[in-house]
Amino acid sequence: MFFDKFFKSSKKVRPNEKVRSTALRRKNLSADMNKNTVQIKRSIGNPADLVIRNINDEDKPMMVLMYLHSLVDINQLGSQVIEPVNGYINTSKHGINPGILQRLLKSSEIMEYNDIHSAAEGLLNGQTLIVLPDSEKITAVSIPGFVKRPIEDSVTEKVIRGSREGFTETAADNLSLIRRWIKDPNLRVESKIIGERTKTNVYTLYLNDVANPDVVKELRKRLEQIKIDGIVDSGYISELITDSRVTFFPLVQDTERPDKVAAAILEGRVAILVDKSPFALIVPATSNEFYQTPEDFSFNYWIGTFLRLIRFIGTATSIYLPALYLAVVTVNPELMPPYLVQLIASGRSHMPFPLVIELGITLLIFEIFREASVRLPGNINVILGIGGGIVMGQGAIQAGMVGGVTVIVVVFTALASFSTANPSKEQAWRLARYFLLFAAGAFGLLGLASAGLIILAHMGSLKSFGVSYLEPFAPPLTVDSVDAFGRLPWWASFRRPPTYRPQQEDRLGTTEGEDEA
Repeated sequence: MFFDKFFKSSKKVRPNEKVRSTALRRKNLSADMNKNTVQIKRSIGNPADLVIRNINDEDKPMMVLMYLHSLVDINQLGSQVIEPVNGYINTSKHGINPGILQRLLKSSEIMEYNDIHSAAEGLLNGQTLIVLPDSEKITAVSIPGFVKRPIEDSVTEKVIRGSREGFTETAADNLSLIRRWIKDPNLRVESKIIGERTKTNVYTLYLNDVANPDVVKELRKRLEQIKIDGIVDSGYISELITDSRVTFFPLVQDTERPDKVAAAILEGRVAILVDKSPFALIVPATSNEFYQTPEDFSFNYWIGTFLRLIRFIGTATSIYLPALYLAVVTVNPELMPPYLVQLIASGRSHMPFPLVIELGITLLIFEIFREASVRLPGNINVILGIGGGIVMGQGAIQAGMVGGVTVIVVVFTALASFSTANPSKEQAWRLARYFLLFAAGAFGLLGLASAGLIILAHMGSLKSFGVSYLEPFAPPLTVDSVDAFGRLPWWASFRRPPTYRPQQEDRLGTTEGEDEA
């Protein structure tokens, strides 16, 4: 009964898609300049940063300028709009109509609106509205002047050798970074506005002659189906377009690096840029892609192969080491050398907690340390991270709360977890680690193997825009499998990965003779 009442009340409060606020109703402009100005001001709530400037000629109203000073470059507004208009008024006895105004303005982006809603949206997007008397149209000039962050190095994906450019929160800047990498007329850029209130620009980028058209069509469909009041970060889009909503594994790849996005587009994948987010999205995504970095291709292929193997080993160690240590100590000690068993047993003779609880608490403490280190300022972070960790670890060992081997296992696990190239994938493995830990504590190596198979079976059931999450291993693709654990030299990588079903598998393209044949 309670739930019936709750859902009924929720249904009343929840906005219906057929209902829209009065601000969203399309209302045509009138020929009355003052009336149009008042309606636009009222539609956006007369905010404090709204500037309304009247330009008159001997007390005769010529036009009204409307803009938000927090979003407009005042200097460019003066040079591109106010100065040309004043010059014309001082030298001409005729009034200004929309045609004359278009010729006077020096801005490269000039638009016209026929209704109040569109004009208000343009105002909120940083445009300057020019309202003329006796005109049922409003001219808008785009002169953005909002504060934006300069292009800097990527924070989450640092490399020793390679590009130092990272995405910013401005989609136009991010798009320019991609265009600097790919100067191909086949590069398609599609724009869509998502979010009833935020009106966020979302760009889709792909190579028209390379990307799988089914993937592009499916992505358009999923973006079209998004109904939400606002998009604040690309993570919103990632969660709303993912194939499975019950998995903690990332099915959409995210990155801060333009070179990584450019490489993915060249492989036949599709990139998504979200305004006000420094993370781009890439689809389809397979588990293998989360262990590769642009640095692999900056070094010699022998070094690139070595780096990939280190990442695989480090990731596997961070996932399985605590559970393996727990299994062989508590359930399957017969698998260890007798001397090692005696050494561990003597060190744990006075421990107050079972090993499974001890490992769980120690891992949880390191998780808290890790989360706290993200919030702390840089200098304090180093001091507390190193000093606090050493002091607490040493104190816990001396007080007999945890064993020394346990601390070593947990510290090495925490360090090895950073070898995963993508933060989203590393976060997923952090959750899987606890599942494996408690399975190993309950059933030993048999439980560890069974839990690992369950996770593997779950990953095998996942798809990302029609591509198996475990490709190129399941189903097996020979060339891609070799390139997964290692890095093939460029002279042997003349074909695009068949994992993503590109239209053109040959990276070299076709010659004129081949086309004629």
